[in-house]
Amino acid sequence: MRICLKHLGMAMAAVVSVMLTVHTASAESTLDKILSAKKIRVAIDVANPPFGILDKSGQPDGSDVAVARQIAKDLGAEIEFVQVPSTGRIPALLAGRADVTIASISVTTDRAKAVMYCNPNGALSITIFAPQSVKIKTPADLVGKRIGITRATLEEATVPKMAPEGTKIVWFDDLASTVQALLSGQVDAAAMTAFAEKTVSDANPAKQLENKLLVTTAFYGPIVRPGDFELRQWINTWIFINSRNGTLAAIYKKYTGIDLPPLPTF
Repeated sequence: MRICLKHLGMAMAAVVSVMLTVHTASAESTLDKILSAKKIRVAIDVANPPFGILDKSGQPDGSDVAVARQIAKDLGAEIEFVQVPSTGRIPALLAGRADVTIASISVTTDRAKAVMYCNPNGALSITIFAPQSVKIKTPADLVGKRIGITRATLEEATVPKMAPEGTKIVWFDDLASTVQALLSGQVDAAAMTAFAEKTVSDANPAKQLENKLLVTTAFYGPIVRPGDFELRQWINTWIFINSRNGTLAAIYKKYTGIDLPPLPTF
């Protein structure tokens, strides 16, 4: 009987040991892993100027990239960029390919069902623009016209709601394809951020592109996986500090040419 009890005690001790080991491993947060490995993986979209681009040497640049680099520096971590299209910004994060996505993801309730937003670090406006020859002054003028929209963007969530019946929406998987469709005449107009519109217009003066309609203005911020509260809190603290010391304002002004508006918090 004593032998049985002894064996039972040893077995229970082994089970407790295993449980504690599993608990310790599962309790390691994403922030813990970043600090331990001294490396952070950041998903970015480099086809979305001025937030994400590739510079002349083929390296990531833009306001999102500058924010990501500064976050990595302040974490004392090496940065690994995970380049994704606009449609891959959330899937790459949820699949574990990245620790955080910093890709001008505007805040929406639908996206918040799948990911956790950090506090906003910038703002953007969605506009519809087209050549001067295309007559668009009100939403009613969209009827019968082909409007290019990039999937998984704020314009996808907003333009169809304001476009009247009879508007011909043409979908594209990335911004570059939407821009090319506009420049080639495949669509009559396109919806995108005012920043992207300016970049396209400046690069193609002969097309005489101009803003036609303001669709909406929204705030955007980094996103993390559900449950990554520690990483979210650290990023929120970083945004708070750097919105007060001028770092975020300087990055925003450098890449957009305009002043950073007051940022809300959750």
